[in-house]
Amino acid sequence: MNTKVFSLIGLIFAFSSIQAIDEETRTKANRLLEKKEYLSAFRLSDSILATNPNETFAWRLRLDASAALSNQKGKWPSECYQSAKKLGALVPEEEVTITVTAIWCLNDDGRYQDMVSLIPIVIPVSRKKIGDGNYGLLINILTIAYMKLNDNQSARNIFYTGLSELSGTPSAIHTSYNIGELFYDPEMTMDEREKWHELFKNNLFKDQITNPLIPSIAWNTSILTDEYTKRKKYNFAYETISMMYPEMDIHVSKFWNFLRDQLWIKYKALQFKTKKTKEIPRKNLKLVILIVPKTRLKGPMPAPLTQYNLDSDLEEKSISDLVVSTEYFRDSFAEITDGIYWDFETIRTNSEIRDTNFIKDNTRYIMQPSITSIQPPLEADVLTKIKAADGVLLIWPGTKQPSGVFITNGGGTEWNFGTENDPEIRLTIISDSNKKISDGNHANHPIFLYHELFHVLEWAYHKSKFPKKDHPYMRKKEWPSDYVGNTEWDFYSETFRKRLLVEDKMERVFWFGRKEGFYGIKIKEENKR
Repeated sequence: MNTKVFSLIGLIFAFSSIQAIDEETRTKANRLLEKKEYLSAFRLSDSILATNPNETFAWRLRLDASAALSNQKGKWPSECYQSAKKLGALVPEEEVTITVTAIWCLNDDGRYQDMVSLIPIVIPVSRKKIGDGNYGLLINILTIAYMKLNDNQSARNIFYTGLSELSGTPSAIHTSYNIGELFYDPEMTMDEREKWHELFKNNLFKDQITNPLIPSIAWNTSILTDEYTKRKKYNFAYETISMMYPEMDIHVSKFWNFLRDQLWIKYKALQFKTKKTKEIPRKNLKLVILIVPKTRLKGPMPAPLTQYNLDSDLEEKSISDLVVSTEYFRDSFAEITDGIYWDFETIRTNSEIRDTNFIKDNTRYIMQPSITSIQPPLEADVLTKIKAADGVLLIWPGTKQPSGVFITNGGGTEWNFGTENDPEIRLTIISDSNKKISDGNHANHPIFLYHELFHVLEWAYHKSKFPKKDHPYMRKKEWPSDYVGNTEWDFYSETFRKRLLVEDKMERVFWFGRKEGFYGIKIKEENKR
């Protein structure tokens, strides 16, 4: 949370109980606080307490001064906390608001366990005393405290409590700064996600473009959509994602373009999937998803990497994510290309990759699997299916990423995959695998397939007028003037709609039976100039 945007709750205590304090002392204390001379105010409280250790006025002054100084850290958070405990004992009827101030001070010192230990005192009774806005902020810092303690479930519980109480009110947004990561937690159950989905429906605040609830809502929506899709509950999935898309796109775009692109592609895919009248695809392409579950490198390692064991194993979650990403790719591709449909079949092997093709590329290493090193070798029926396909998506574990070493294990090209004896070119996409869905990495995202496919389509449509060098989607200044949007997905969808489909309806996009790839054709055509 950006605490600078909002005023700290502190200084909430009026000097209502003056007891034996004379008018001159009270006036001096007020003046020091008004002038923000908090250190002098703290020293004044010291002088009063030296005479009377239980003087309520002095403890109020001490709490106000130390609370204002708390963000300077040092001794001040502890002074604030101790003052709050003493004042709460002296004035038990004000313990709730006093404890709220203590929590803010403890937050300045990162004392998260102490913060959450005070929850029974302040939740939910403090709402009426400190007001909805401050209550929302209190919920937020307590949620973050649990996150700092690596207790995501308790974090969501306290967040759910506060958001439920404030649901639909303007103060609800204050509960939610910087907590979106709670909702890509793989430990969340589907039942819990459904519960949150119902609560989030009332807190979209469509007029608030920078609504800080959006990261939490978007992540929960995206992953709940995946859960329904994996269970083939496509109507539920479409209904879920339609809570946000397309209407809320600008809201998500304000926070994270990577997540925004995920949601757009899923929306387009499910829009296609749930059409009441299915149109017959105008072109069917075939894709084999080939799963090789182990990396067991046997050959000599390149010199910079000899000290590491890079072997790895595929996680079932990674396979599941990549397969559902392929489904989103297939259906969204059919939607935006007016009916080019990728049929795919998933083939699981018990093989392992034993060698890689190594390239040193500036700041990274590229290590893609050597297909001839697969052991045991692919069986004849698998090779037959590959030969009948337009493309292969190889899902492998990749290599472990040693600390400080950047290794890329994925890519997209054309290759005579599996047909060395009777070579035919086909689209070949190699996954990075084993990336968490929140990493921002293409490999766990349907746009990974668009990204790698587009490298090849750049060759196929090399005469078309769109930028083609070195990932042009990253350089907005090079986009054609008739393109709109900002993200990688925007660039691809605009290029399909305004270039490739216009040129030939993408009829040339197939690989089955090709003896020559688009890259070879491109080079020949360029050499004729």
